[in-house]
Amino acid sequence: MASVDPLAIFDAEIVRVKTLIDGSPRFEFGAGEDANKYLSVMANVQASNMLVKVIIYTLDDWEALERNN
Repeated sequence: MASVDPLAIFDAEIVRVKTLIDGSPRFEFGAGEDANKYLSVMANVQASNMLVKVIIYTLDDWEALERNN
């Protein structure tokens, strides 16, 4: 399988979690100014109705993974 670079990696906080009328979840994340470079990437993903995979780690766990790899 070919290696693919991620579209974006940035630190974020969970701003809101709610359930829509049809029962599907809605997650909102907030990010710092360093994530501004991904605005066009995220807008393109949304406009193209593409799906993405979200993998969540605590920042401490992610930094430990980076140190060990």
